[in-house]
Amino acid sequence: MKFILAVLAALASQAYATNNFYGMVAANAIGGKTPYTCRTQADWNTLAKTSKANGFKSLRIVGFDCDALSRASKAAATYNLTVLAGIYIHKTVTEAKKQIDDEVQIFMYNYWRYGASRYVGLTIGNEVNDTTYNIMQRVYDVRGYLRMMGVTTPVSTVHTWVRIRDEPGLCGADFVAANAQNEADVMRLCRSAFFDGARTSRQAGDFLFKLAVPSLQKKCPGKKLIISETGWPSEGRNNSKAIASLNDERLAILNLNCACRDDRSVTVYAFEADNQMWKDNQNERSFGIFGKLELPSIFDICN
Repeated sequence: MKFILAVLAALASQAYATNNFYGMVAANAIGGKTPYTCRTQADWNTLAKTSKANGFKSLRIVGFDCDALSRASKAAATYNLTVLAGIYIHKTVTEAKKQIDDEVQIFMYNYWRYGASRYVGLTIGNEVNDTTYNIMQRVYDVRGYLRMMGVTTPVSTVHTWVRIRDEPGLCGADFVAANAQNEADVMRLCRSAFFDGARTSRQAGDFLFKLAVPSLQKKCPGKKLIISETGWPSEGRNNSKAIASLNDERLAILNLNCACRDDRSVTVYAFEADNQMWKDNQNERSFGIFGKLELPSIFDICN
């Protein structure tokens, strides 16, 4: 009996070790539903439990709507995960001033409730459509205020890796956070393996670690680098060599996981926990991972 228990413990430990991603991006809406429907506390608990069981160490949230920071933080504390908290800005930095101020207060409340070690960082904006100067001035303002209040969480913003590469003023905060898969603007063909179109799902890791990461490290020397989103869609329109299918999503996640193993200096969040049906097109809706991919078998291939 003791031998069997020892074998089971060893297998469980191995399963955790083979996940080389650091965290999982989680939308504030329940996966697979339309219209946009807020996750309940029970939903967040289930998501955190599933993330932990699959070897992820952190959750990234992109906005504070749906009481997401409080709910995600509580779930993360229950399952010993960290949180990368993100204040989402819908318009410009100036237009969002009051919203940002209010949500900084929400962050502080949760910081004091769940502790400094719970939070990897706080990001102000996700691919904000504003000037680099305006974005970074707001980041510095928030950081200065938090430091004055005794909050030590690193503060930055999130933008596309191409925008950061081309405007290294975005490197100026406590860390650099780059998305490497979305298609929100005209730079989409340079922002990910899928939307680049010149690479297959088997080359997703090479795209990230041989193109995006070296470019960012060159432009932001000495900065901690977080890849805040990377993934592959299972449905929607194909893009030249990049095929949107469930098998290709599986191959991309496999390839990315192996690439993450080979460069531990970069913190990588997989995108995303589940399909989000409220998004604009089938590609964007179908990046979900849980419930679609058999992660243990994918992760074991890198052993």
